[in-house]
Amino acid sequence: MTRDTLVSLPPDRVLHLAKGFFTGTESGYAGTLVEEGESFARFQTFRGQLAISTSPDGERTRVRCSTLRYHPSIGRFLLQLQSEAAETGV
Repeated sequence: MTRDTLVSLPPDRVLHLAKGFFTGTESGYAGTLVEEGESFARFQTFRGQLAISTSPDGERTRVRCSTLRYHPSIGRFLLQLQSEAAETGV
């Protein structure tokens, strides 16, 4: 399953938020960061592996979330990104 969205946050901020969200209790499926790079982070959770990648798309950042099966916390994470962008005014 792949979901993506465009946000006005910079890629490094998106990955910082992803690492906090998917390794903390907010997601409901706290996992472990197993691999990361400049534009991605991969987690192992109870529901399986989850990858978050970022790429520039004009003045915005494209965020892609990929899993092998449905992961209910992805929707909550994408909403958090939209809220964070609205709060910071970017």
